[in-house]
Amino acid sequence: MKKITLALLISNVLLFGASNQEIIDFYTKVYSSQIPDVKISVIKREKIPVDNFESVILDIQSENFKEQIITFTKDSVIVPDILDLKNEISYRQAFEMEKIKQIKDNFEKNAKNEVKKETMLISLGDKTKPSMYVFSDPECPYCRKHLKSIKQTLKDYQVHLILTPVHDKSAFEKAALIYKEIKGAKNDEEKIAILNKYFDPNIKDYPSVSENELLEVIKLNNKYQALGLMQVPTIIKDDE
Repeated sequence: MKKITLALLISNVLLFGASNQEIIDFYTKVYSSQIPDVKISVIKREKIPVDNFESVILDIQSENFKEQIITFTKDSVIVPDILDLKNEISYRQAFEMEKIKQIKDNFEKNAKNEVKKETMLISLGDKTKPSMYVFSDPECPYCRKHLKSIKQTLKDYQVHLILTPVHDKSAFEKAALIYKEIKGAKNDEEKIAILNKYFDPNIKDYPSVSENELLEVIKLNNKYQALGLMQVPTIIKDDE
């Protein structure tokens, strides 16, 4: 389900005596048009250092939907964000960035033991160096940028790539081909050449893959998404 955009829905909305229950009732009306079984609760409420406003963090849940959002209230007013121009802070953005950090930290904690048992690894570099596990995607521009600097990274780490695409089916096909062809690579130079071939944004024609080969990459991707993988590249280091 697409994330519901609230900024337009609640800008300039007034609530008289914005108690927790009134805020819950208001957001229930907003969400219930798309999520009839929605349940909303206040999990945290505190003052922020801006003109006596309070931040209110809400937990939004249904059978197939879950998220936390933040809103702000003062007296009879509720607003979706507070922009502190003096300190150049968007309180909503700060909340969202902290959520992303928590998700990333939780994923690293959940996945750290799993990656050490992973068999679908593309390992590069010296085994005596600390390990770096990189979740990557052949069609991700940031992953391509990371790959370009791989030789520099190998000076300090042994790098283990785990291909977990987030783009179209073609990204999964390229990942499957990388895993297939790298089995025949004799050294790191040959492995990097195969990676560069399929990470190249200009590649147009490539061999077909079997359903089983494609399914292996899909299963790999699903496993780490279930552990909380949200984006690529994501990096886990043994020495941190």
